[in-house]
Amino acid sequence: MGFDLGYLRELAEDASEHPGWSGAADYFRLRHQGLRREALEALDAFIAGAVSWPLADRVAFAAWIGKKRLAYRGQPEAVLPVPLFRLLVRPTLEEWAQAKPADPWPLVWQARLSSGGSTWHAPPAPFLREALARDPLCVPARVDLVRAILADIAFHQHELPDAYLGEAAGDLLALDEAEDLLSLADEDARFDLGPQIAWARSEASGWLEREGG
Repeated sequence: MGFDLGYLRELAEDASEHPGWSGAADYFRLRHQGLRREALEALDAFIAGAVSWPLADRVAFAAWIGKKRLAYRGQPEAVLPVPLFRLLVRPTLEEWAQAKPADPWPLVWQARLSSGGSTWHAPPAPFLREALARDPLCVPARVDLVRAILADIAFHQHELPDAYLGEAAGDLLALDEAEDLLSLADEDARFDLGPQIAWARSEASGWLEREGG
C-alpha cells in the first residue's frame, strides 16, 4: 500500500480549517508534495506545540485524525504517522480514558487505532471489553468487538479443511458472544456480520464433527 496523494491534499485542506492545526496541515501538504524531510520537520513542530494543548482540544484532534485514518484505504502511516500516534494521539487517548472513567469512547478509539502498519500493535478486544464494562450498551464497541472476534476466528480457520489453528469449541462459545453483541446493532451491521458469524459457526461445527469432538 502506498500514499494516496489526493487524500493527503484533502487532509491538508481540512486541517487548515481548524484553528491551531496549521502545523498538521503543513505536514500533509508537504507529504503531498513529496517533501518528506520538510514534512517531518513540520510534524515535529506541530507535536511539540500540541502536547501542551488542553485535553479537550487534543481529544478533538485525536478523534478527527482517527476518523480520517479509518476512512483511508492506503498505508496507515500516511494519515497517522508513528511519531504523531506515539507522542500525541495515544497519550491523549490514555489521559482521556483516565479523566472520563465512565466514557467508553477513548477505549473504542484505542481499539480502532491499535493495529495497522507500524503505528502500534495491540489486540483491540481488551480495550473494547473495558469500553463495554463502562457502557454495556455502547453499540460501536459491541460491533467492533464482533469484528475482532470474527478476525481471530478467521485466523483459526484459515487452513481448513486441513487444520484448525485453535479450539473450535471455544470459538463456538465466542460466536455465541458475538451473536449476543450484535443483537443491539443496526440493520446494516447485522446484515454484514450475521452471515459471517453463521459461516464461522458452520466451519467450527464441521471441524468438530469430522474430528469426533
